[in-house]
Amino acid sequence: GYLEFLVFLAFLNFKIVKNMLKYKLREANKQQCDVKESEMGKKTKAVIGLLVSGITDSFTVSVCRGAMKEAEDAGITLVILPGKYLDRDLSERKEIMYEYQYNTLFSFARTDNLDAVLILADSIGCYASSAKIRELVDSYRGVPCVLIASKLEGYCSVNYDNKSGIQEAMRYLINSLKLTKFGMIGGPNDNTDAYERKQAFFETLSEYGIPYSEKNYVSGCLSRFSQKAFQEMLDNFPEVEAVFCVNDDTAIGFYETLKKRGIVPGKDVMVFGYDNTVLAAKLKPALSSVWTDHAKLGKIGLSMVLRMLEGETVQSEVLPARFIRRDSFGGINDVDGEALNLFDKEHINALFDKIFYRYESEEFYEDIKSIRQIFRQLMESVITSYELGESSTAQRNEILRLLDVFLGYQALEYADVGRFLTYVEQMHNWFSKEKEGFYKESSTSFFFMVYRKIVMSLEQRFVRMCEEEERKQYTMKLFVKDSMQFEKGTDQSYAVLLENLSWLDIQNVAIYVFTKPIMHLEKEKIILPDKMLLKAVLRGGKTETILATRQKRSISELFCPAELEGEQTVRTQVLLPLFSNEMLYGVILCDMTEKVFENGEFLTYQFGSAIKVIELLKANAVIQSQLEESLITLKENNIALDTLSKSDALTGILNRRGFMDAAKEILQRNQRAGKRTLVAYIDMNNLKVVNDRYGHDEGDFSIKVISEQLIQATKGGIAGRVGGDEFAIIMEYPIERGEHAFIEEIYKGFRQYNRTSTKPYNITVSAGTCLISAKAEIGLKEALNLADGKLYEEKQHKEKTVAKG
Repeated sequence: GYLEFLVFLAFLNFKIVKNMLKYKLREANKQQCDVKESEMGKKTKAVIGLLVSGITDSFTVSVCRGAMKEAEDAGITLVILPGKYLDRDLSERKEIMYEYQYNTLFSFARTDNLDAVLILADSIGCYASSAKIRELVDSYRGVPCVLIASKLEGYCSVNYDNKSGIQEAMRYLINSLKLTKFGMIGGPNDNTDAYERKQAFFETLSEYGIPYSEKNYVSGCLSRFSQKAFQEMLDNFPEVEAVFCVNDDTAIGFYETLKKRGIVPGKDVMVFGYDNTVLAAKLKPALSSVWTDHAKLGKIGLSMVLRMLEGETVQSEVLPARFIRRDSFGGINDVDGEALNLFDKEHINALFDKIFYRYESEEFYEDIKSIRQIFRQLMESVITSYELGESSTAQRNEILRLLDVFLGYQALEYADVGRFLTYVEQMHNWFSKEKEGFYKESSTSFFFMVYRKIVMSLEQRFVRMCEEEERKQYTMKLFVKDSMQFEKGTDQSYAVLLENLSWLDIQNVAIYVFTKPIMHLEKEKIILPDKMLLKAVLRGGKTETILATRQKRSISELFCPAELEGEQTVRTQVLLPLFSNEMLYGVILCDMTEKVFENGEFLTYQFGSAIKVIELLKANAVIQSQLEESLITLKENNIALDTLSKSDALTGILNRRGFMDAAKEILQRNQRAGKRTLVAYIDMNNLKVVNDRYGHDEGDFSIKVISEQLIQATKGGIAGRVGGDEFAIIMEYPIERGEHAFIEEIYKGFRQYNRTSTKPYNITVSAGTCLISAKAEIGLKEALNLADGKLYEEKQHKEKTVAKG
């Protein structure tokens, strides 16, 4: 029966183990399926990285806007990584000497956290060698990659037509203005745009048989800070009649150099640039430039990389460009020298595109269709009146009404105002010269009203800008104040930083920090840790501090924190570095909004400063804790030292100092309580005999025995060694007890000890006492002196015999 029972237990155990294995296998399969579903889910929600050189210049902003629009339409996540410029020498730019920290963002973009990348390679590498640019781009070979405004063998790209617009500008200067002395301020040959624009410049000179040499061309740094190149152009080629600047920013700097030398652009020398930025149109005189649709670079680039993800074979694309002539080519007396009929309804759309061409880069602008429609109605009314040769008051009022509606849409925000006014002036001239009825007599007053409305619209725009700037300054002050409202370096302090971002239209943020700040020096390669800490998030406008146990995150999951899933109304994110000078603290990932373009760098510096304070507060808390621990230890040590300083090293009882301090307190306490106090003075008999006959060790032993005996005899009091062989006692003494009784008790104790001791000698003492009543006005020292006197009398009667029997 016992054997059968064992077999049954074995069978039962087998069934249990089998079922457990089945359960674990099912769970493993389920987890595997969940992982696959998760991976599929991630694959359908592609994360694309856009590597750019900052987010403040108009070119990069337009590229980002185009990519953002395409990302929104495609329903994917776009992450903008705004580095700066590789290998830029900042030694003479102290005010921005730590901008190299922005380039650390490129190290966060990896093939394990991005599905594809877009790279403004030449813009990022405008100061770097071709090898350095190649190194950056090649680091993303694991994912689909499209270059924007750059070309590199083996990679697809989307670029401008860097030839036609330049040729158009130079042909106008050669054919219409009869100029033959051309100069160019270019950029590094490693930069695709700079190289192709240089080639177009020299090809056009060759086309017209215009001789050229090295003095015709100087190389700058693609920015307004190319002072050396500006000086070289004017010093080596003083007879130059026209200068092509590789981009508008270079032209802006060249304008300043010209003005310092008393040279007037558009009069003494013709100047044109490339990119047609808003700032270029606002220069004095307005800069002629080659226009391209920057937003389409981003839009098409993102479209190309998405097609790559779908397995398509994608070819590089080139976008068209056109020349925009302004006052830097001399005064504009006609409408671009074209035979464009202002009073032909078939040309209205073309006219709109020539004046308001910037809308082509602003496809996300909601009112563009309405503005185009109102402009058409306005021009149709003007053309109808022109064709009729007369107009009624109602017709004129309708034209002015439509003009009000048109300007009410803030159409001049994106207009080339100079070109717009040129067309208005041309219409005025044609009406005055060619029509007898309509405007012959009233054209001046009517166009005065038109000009007045335009000027008032510009004035209102200026007022709006001033008001917006005031609001911005005030909001920024509040933000600086509110973002520093923390007192401790805790995780909650990170959440405080995220509570005041609504002024930037930011609803979602994740703030990551390194476990320990990294010191990163210029030109030093950054080595990122595998893990970072997600400290806090802003989700749908609500802040949340992440629990310490859930903070550790891999960089591979940097752009998809679970805490922000399902809350993103903005499809585009931007990664910004958190640093203060050489110290790099981490990054923030937040919504990319229009206001972040303008204020993103301010946000970076403010957050960097705030986190520096948090880190200092953390360090201070650690130091404070260590200081408190040190103070506690010091206090304990002081107590121990004080105890040691009041203790006798040989016996362990109080020494003279310790006894005197403690005895005073006991005496005062007893007197306050109305109690008697006994003070005794005790001296060892024959210590010298013991030392001489039996050795000093035995003398020390005798002293220890005496201290032990006195402690036993002292109940509720204290004993102390106040000299070599002298001791003192103080204690509360009952009123019913005689003074000599205490001495007899001490002597009795020593007699008992000597009877049982194996030592060849006796240990004896002599004692004297002083009994202090509650009302007696006597101090401790006086009492000890009195007791010592009685001790002396007692000692006179003691025998000198030491040895036993």
